[in-house]
Amino acid sequence: MRILPLIHFAVPTLRPGTVGAYALAFVSVGVATALRVAIDPYVVGVQYITFAPAIMITTLIAGSGAGLFCVVLSAAAAWFFVLPPHLSFYTDRPAELLALLLFALVAFFLVILTTRMRFAVEREQAEQAVRASKDRLQLALDAARLGSWQYDPLRRASSGDARANEIFDFDIAEKEVVLEEILRRVHPDDVERVRAAVATALDPVDPKPFAIEYRVRRGDGKVRWVENHGLAYFEGAGPERQVVSFVGTAQDITERKEREEREHLLMREINHRAKNMLSVVDAIAHQTATRKPEDFIERFSERIQALSANQDLLIRNAWQGVEIEDLVRAQLAPFADLIGSRIVVRGPKLRLNAASAQAIGLAVHELTTNAGKYGALSKDTGRLDIGWATDGDIFAMSWAEHDGPPVSVPQRRGFGTIVMEQMTERSVDGRVDLEYAPSGVTWRLTCPAANALEPWEREQNSGERENRTDGATGKVNGAPASHLHGRQ
Repeated sequence: MRILPLIHFAVPTLRPGTVGAYALAFVSVGVATALRVAIDPYVVGVQYITFAPAIMITTLIAGSGAGLFCVVLSAAAAWFFVLPPHLSFYTDRPAELLALLLFALVAFFLVILTTRMRFAVEREQAEQAVRASKDRLQLALDAARLGSWQYDPLRRASSGDARANEIFDFDIAEKEVVLEEILRRVHPDDVERVRAAVATALDPVDPKPFAIEYRVRRGDGKVRWVENHGLAYFEGAGPERQVVSFVGTAQDITERKEREEREHLLMREINHRAKNMLSVVDAIAHQTATRKPEDFIERFSERIQALSANQDLLIRNAWQGVEIEDLVRAQLAPFADLIGSRIVVRGPKLRLNAASAQAIGLAVHELTTNAGKYGALSKDTGRLDIGWATDGDIFAMSWAEHDGPPVSVPQRRGFGTIVMEQMTERSVDGRVDLEYAPSGVTWRLTCPAANALEPWEREQNSGERENRTDGATGKVNGAPASHLHGRQ
């Protein structure tokens, strides 16, 4: 039996019932006859030895019909070429004729036996092909992280592979699960949708493809999203038409749903921030044109560039806030070579949230512009101190100029002043003190830390502050926000 698969092979032109199959019988008998005639002087007692392999090979390759035809041809060839007198169908030896009839009978049974072997080989090959196909299918399902299932509508029971059982949190070794048990795993808000989808897919009158997304509750309490696709197979027609099988796939799509939710929230956030940005740009344009139309282009461009610098920092940090020092240095870029000498920037590592970063960044830009044109940075002797800190739940930031030209209160309030005071106050719900002391301009912002800083920054600073707190007095040993530079 192990040798037969090596001999049996499918040739389209020699398949059973074709002209090629019977031509093979002719060729096989011809070769067997030639061999028998060639070895005639050396053969004693086995007159038909060469015909048996021809019959077997023909049956294996071309089927039982060609095999029986080969038996008839073999008997005729043996009678004509082998039995004396040669080359004649006449014989005067009844014993030889009886032996020929016995050979024909044995050859007939040999065809039957070979045919059964052939069927066994074909069945084994078909089973191997099915197993290989199932293995490829399972490999493809595993690669796609899909589970497969089959539902028996007559017994209302479903069976699935290991992946499907894992998705629904069933025992992987469990062979069948009743439909009611599956529905108990479905989220209550989705049960009716699932029932309706199953009923529609199994409707013999107008069946629809089964495609649905729903939630399942696992044994550990976690909720997972599942996507099912399936098709029903029907038999019969008219009133006798009924479903006999329902198969499909299951996939855990929880990660995809969470990603879609994040994308949806991100789109809403982008839309919200875009509207806010357009409102800020609109306000900048109107105020700049109203206050001083003659230099509108220059002033408007500078303010948009300042706003752009804030946006760059926010985007670089994935809208997770901006460190104050980075924000200050970005707005002081025209005077970067003075930082560390005439300009002192100091404060703990704190991160502003997106809204406060935009407002404070614009305020620092206006202060920088004024200092460069009229204030401490317009003279070689001028100095500038910028600082920030937290004290309890209060955040404070200050700007103090020294040794610059004499300062006087402006006669009118321009858009820059509005940005430094009102816009900043509204964005963080705080208070801005802007003073034009003769020694230099001072600007001081105080507000609730919750309105200006990222949440995790507040928690971190709260923890550090508790570590520095004296247990007996509750006094903060670190420097309070009051050390920030106000009017000096």
